[in-house]
Amino acid sequence: MKTLVKACAVCAAVLLAGSAWAENPGDPVVGTVLTGVNAETVATTGYRATKLLGASIYNDKGEDIGKLEDFIVGSDDSVSVAIIGVGGFLGVDERMVAVPVEVLEMNDKGQLQLSGASKQQLQALPAFVYAE
Repeated sequence: MKTLVKACAVCAAVLLAGSAWAENPGDPVVGTVLTGVNAETVATTGYRATKLLGASIYNDKGEDIGKLEDFIVGSDDSVSVAIIGVGGFLGVDERMVAVPVEVLEMNDKGQLQLSGASKQQLQALPAFVYAE
């Protein structure tokens, strides 16, 4: 099972470069990146950030335990934190928590998975608040 860490690292690098994302792992994507005054064609594989953000997160029992809201990209261009929305109903009273991106992985169904976690455990984490 691929860990999401590799996908996020590629995701951050490509987002920062301005390229496109693959629909499915292993699917090649060819895009154009402007480097200085020259346009360069690049090919990559990975996960589309737009498909990951907003996706449900499941535990290893198949229970929906949250939704991926955001990634935090560090100053070294690596993705280190995943922001997960937990609780609430239809977005009302939902709060965000932060988990290390290394704990997320893709399961064999192509879903984001946080093994060994429960909705209650996520809700018990301190709330994540963006810095002003």
